[in-house]
Amino acid sequence: MKKRVLSILLAAVMLLPMAAACSENGAETDTPDTGLSPAPTAAEEVVEPEETELSDNLPASDFEGYGFHVGAQDGVYYGCAMIEQVLVEELNGDVVNDAVYNANRAVESRFNVQLGSVLFPDDSGATVKASIQAGDDVYDILTMHDITIANLSLTGLFRDVNEIPHLDYTRPWWPSYSVDSLTVGGSMYLISNYISYMNLAMTRAVFINKGIAEQYNYTIPYEKVKNGEWYLDDFIDMMQDVYLDVNGNGRRDDDDIYGFAASSALYAIQESFGVEPVKEDENGQLYLNINNETTVTLIEKFYHMMAETEGGYLNNDESIFTFAAGSALFGMFDLGRVLSNLRDSEITYGILPIPKLNELQENYISGSTDRPYAIPVTAQNDERLGIIIEAMSAEGYKQVRPAFFEIALKSKYAYDSESAEMLEIIGNTIVLDFSYIYSNFGGFAWTLMNMMSVNNPSKDFASYYAKNEKVQKKLLDKLQKSFDEMKNR
Repeated sequence: MKKRVLSILLAAVMLLPMAAACSENGAETDTPDTGLSPAPTAAEEVVEPEETELSDNLPASDFEGYGFHVGAQDGVYYGCAMIEQVLVEELNGDVVNDAVYNANRAVESRFNVQLGSVLFPDDSGATVKASIQAGDDVYDILTMHDITIANLSLTGLFRDVNEIPHLDYTRPWWPSYSVDSLTVGGSMYLISNYISYMNLAMTRAVFINKGIAEQYNYTIPYEKVKNGEWYLDDFIDMMQDVYLDVNGNGRRDDDDIYGFAASSALYAIQESFGVEPVKEDENGQLYLNINNETTVTLIEKFYHMMAETEGGYLNNDESIFTFAAGSALFGMFDLGRVLSNLRDSEITYGILPIPKLNELQENYISGSTDRPYAIPVTAQNDERLGIIIEAMSAEGYKQVRPAFFEIALKSKYAYDSESAEMLEIIGNTIVLDFSYIYSNFGGFAWTLMNMMSVNNPSKDFASYYAKNEKVQKKLLDKLQKSFDEMKNR
């Protein structure tokens, strides 16, 4: 369950998901209801994937038209139905939508299955829990909000993915960050891979307003990034003096221009600086790992820039709105916002990875809040499960990934070639933090956000840790017990 920085090109592949799978004008598509996706008609040409050396090595199989059902919340992310990250029913001319469609058809044709959806009405997990506990074989796999599905995974509702045959973690459609982050004591109950394209959409990055940078004669630090020398101090040097009282009222408010506007969107940021609140030892035991110099340094630096410089601004709204309005030099938020919030903005911007904390941090780290998948204990036929999951993951990597990375991102939405290079770096350094996904919406995984509260930012980490240590140790013991019980059941 240790963090690992990816060394293979995860391509900003599934970057900016959901919204990209929607129509070009950003309109929502109809959410498919329960049912199987139709076979392609004669008018719908199924484009065969490019010849590739990447083989999934799966055995030839005929599953006799079996309806393989994907469960998902009947909800919308970034203007698109959640199910459309993995299943679409028709071609519509959008490159990403059509890549998903063709990936689906390739799996159906190869193994004689029908891929379909079963939507549940909420993200509380209640519907899924009741169905599985009743023994209903409704879902082959399912997905929902990351922390919700992580909580459900602790109740024994899901299979240990390692028990399923044909899942080859050495293949590039199984990013090593997901396997490492989600594995405890040799067991893994959640899947975060190329079966969907949510992982990159939910990856955090730095966005820089080129117009403001030009006004301050700043050079966008692309070369520093490529040289491995883009540090948080560089970020602070650029943002700290950027402030303009636009409305002239003598007050710092949402109408002014700042160096860096931040809010609760700071969650899923601290892991990018090497802060890992929970780790696993060599015996598979979890322990707290946040009361250290790395955390203290991060908190002090963020406090300085948000509370002690003119350029720092903490507000109650998500920072994307301030940035999209052209009111901040820098923003830190997930890549999916490019399509949902920035696509119609009049600003020009560049994209950078989150900077390193300091020279001691070896690699850039890009925190993600992917929406993982799980296999219910009621799902039948391990052979079929493994083959279809592996095939869907492989096709997602081979067809959807290049559609996002090479076309939707580089060609259509990146403002310069340097930003495209930056996105490759981001794609290579994604981390889905165990501490976050199993945080139950609180605890030390939320330290940076809690200490940079809008009304009372603080740099007194020692007091914060002392106040929360006892409770967090009890919760960690409970978490460990859950994993031990599931492993031994």
